[in-house]
Amino acid sequence: MKKDNQQYKVNLVLYRRYFLVLLIAVALFGCGAANYTVKDIHNFEELSQFAQQKEFEIENQWANPLRANTVTFISNPNFNSGNINLIGNPNYIKFKGDSVDVFLPYFGVRQMGGGYNDRGAIKFKGIPEELSFTENKDKDYVRYEFSANDDSENYQFFITLYLNGNASTSVNSSQRDNISYTGKFEPLPEKEDE
Repeated sequence: MKKDNQQYKVNLVLYRRYFLVLLIAVALFGCGAANYTVKDIHNFEELSQFAQQKEFEIENQWANPLRANTVTFISNPNFNSGNINLIGNPNYIKFKGDSVDVFLPYFGVRQMGGGYNDRGAIKFKGIPEELSFTENKDKDYVRYEFSANDDSENYQFFITLYLNGNASTSVNSSQRDNISYTGKFEPLPEKEDE
């Protein structure tokens, strides 16, 4: 009986070691897959050329409402609960030449306007106003800034594309609290149905 108990303890220790090794292997391979780059963009010059063509789409994984972050930060500066996971929620920013198509879910406080049956998302489709493009070679990013009007609401967009394939978007609105988004960008598919 004593021998069976010792064998059980030895087997338990071995199983724990195997499990630990397996867990470490999964963690290492999982972290390795997290490196993300856009195909054919390997340096800043390629990022700049890609961005100037204005033929890409951004899909965001996170929304960051301003007010949620501010209230949370005041009560606990080490806690950031304001991030909202967008995976599974339709959202996009599409640049196609001079035209931009935006659909971003909105989470936050609306200051004014927007009656019953009004949509909650940030939507815009058309040619943006005051579009500017800047580059920062030292920090490996390019940025678009533009204004857009949709019905009675005015937006100011700040979109940054990074060399590693990440994108960040900040939206200022005339009727809502500011919000930012983080995600990834990709070239538009070859033949996109409109």
